[in-house]
Amino acid sequence: MLYPILIEYYLFFCFGLLAITWFCRRQYPQTRQNLVYLYGFIAALGFLLALDWVAGIIFGLLILELGRVLRAFLDKKAAALKK
Repeated sequence: MLYPILIEYYLFFCFGLLAITWFCRRQYPQTRQNLVYLYGFIAALGFLLALDWVAGIIFGLLILELGRVLRAFLDKKAAALKK
């Protein structure tokens, strides 16, 4: 069920991953630049070679980036509760 959705909205997931990486990794500009290049390369290669399985990789990377943001938010809230 998820696979056709990943294929249909492949470009939206790619742009979403790049945007989330750009805005959420501001603390380390060199890491942000390297990750944006890497994710863009993976997305472009998967799109140009019509590799459908790359959509799953992009979606997984998107979930990892969102999880990282959520973890930082929860850690900040936990630190505020300990004070």
